[in-house]
Amino acid sequence: MRLVDFTPKRARVPVAAALLALATGCGDARSGGAIQRGTLVRLADGLVQGTVQGGARRFLGIPFAAPPVGSLRFRPPTPAIPWQGVREANAFGPACAQTSSIITPRSENEDCLYLNVWTPDPAPSRPLPVMVWIHGGGNNNGSANDPVPLGLGGLFYDGRQLAETRDVVVVSINYRVNLFGFFPHSSLAAEDRGDPHSGNQGLLDQQQALRWVRDNVAAFGGDPGNVTIFGESAGAFNVCFHVASPGSRGLFHRAISQSGGCTTYLPTAAEAEARSQAVIDAVGCGGASDVPACLRDVPVARLLDYAGESGPIVDGRVLPAQPRALFARGDVEKVPWILGSNSDEGTFFLLGTPKVTTEAEYLASLRGFFGDRAPAVAEVYPASAYPEPQDALARAYGDFLLVCSTQDSARRAADAGMPVYLYNFSRPIPLAELAPLDLRATHGAEVAYVFGSVPPPTEEDARLSSAMQGYWTRFARGGDPNGGGATPWPLYDPTADPRLDFDVEIGLVSGFRERECRFWRGVYDDEFPTGDGVAAGRGRP
Repeated sequence: MRLVDFTPKRARVPVAAALLALATGCGDARSGGAIQRGTLVRLADGLVQGTVQGGARRFLGIPFAAPPVGSLRFRPPTPAIPWQGVREANAFGPACAQTSSIITPRSENEDCLYLNVWTPDPAPSRPLPVMVWIHGGGNNNGSANDPVPLGLGGLFYDGRQLAETRDVVVVSINYRVNLFGFFPHSSLAAEDRGDPHSGNQGLLDQQQALRWVRDNVAAFGGDPGNVTIFGESAGAFNVCFHVASPGSRGLFHRAISQSGGCTTYLPTAAEAEARSQAVIDAVGCGGASDVPACLRDVPVARLLDYAGESGPIVDGRVLPAQPRALFARGDVEKVPWILGSNSDEGTFFLLGTPKVTTEAEYLASLRGFFGDRAPAVAEVYPASAYPEPQDALARAYGDFLLVCSTQDSARRAADAGMPVYLYNFSRPIPLAELAPLDLRATHGAEVAYVFGSVPPPTEEDARLSSAMQGYWTRFARGGDPNGGGATPWPLYDPTADPRLDFDVEIGLVSGFRERECRFWRGVYDDEFPTGDGVAAGRGRP
């Protein structure tokens, strides 16, 4: 993406540009001022030129932080560099450095900290709720420009329909992933003696984006005092981390986690150090006198060879303790929170693996996933209780990974006194070309309904999408998804376990997979044998 005359210090907007801004309704040099009209918008760092799509204005590829390159690799993000002139905001920023995945192609871009804004056209007369989307991808892949999972519509996370029909401002953000975003090491922590922590650079990117929203979204007609963070998969986990993180306090006011919580065990910085050290040794920096400087000289492509599996840790700063310990103490941002998962989460994660067709193969797969716990898992999920052993495997893995872990976070949030709304999404993917995969209501299937990109929408699917958008945006507006004649959605109560079920017919269910989730809660609890939510567990699967 071409940058327009960046300068290292905040630059004064040229007279001609200022006059142009005044002529088009951009009359306040500070983002905290009046709502600006048209597609030329003045931000704290400079002017951006967007485009109009239907009833929405779209501004793409706006930098919210300085490029994390060179000496800034592995460092916390710093504010964006102001620019002179007009920056064309008509193309997405590049995906952050990552290997290829089922959704995202390989990228070697480190200059990737950009966000996108959709806002109604014409400009609203009063500030609107803001919804900030955090993409998924396991914190190892993904970007704000990804297609909706599994190509549902082949569309990226497009905020146009929500902005155009629901009167909200939608923001989507990039953040560093894999080892570029989650690389803990004592040598990096030691670079800042006043704040000696490392390992959650990607979460810090998200916090920086939320600060940008606070300081700039008013120019687009958004209300910085009414921000909802929402995300799916890793994005849902990250939403939960922000609920728990002291550094995110006050930057958002509602939260939505689609398939993901954060109250199961999280590695500590000390535990994660060995993985980082292995990478350092592999790229030839193990014996360097200045390990961070050496790491910053390693080409992106070579680091990606060792990307592996990365993710957030308990670093003592972004996450000062295990999230479940923070929830138990009530030391979290007590905002209204929607959480939920999909009926068939596990089918997605078995794509590309050999199908199990016999009970012996099923038990062998359970041992591969769960080790010594396999017999206990098989007792809760007997192959004979499902049409095929593959179905039992998908259910067990999906429940362990997402369905029951999400419920665990909902229970702990409710116990902490937070207003919680729980859901299940059970509508099978309506694409004939994906029918042979038998994915059903798999991981990510609900995203297309939230963004309104189900292709082509049958009357039933269009109705379900409209209903979900209504719940999501009413929640963003006032912290309660109810209203508009919709099926009532009660607050979550762990004793009765009520949740809304999203299908062609929306209804209320209770006690959803109660036996299975009770079993997995015991597994999660076993990771914290001392009960303090901090000590390393034993026998984790």
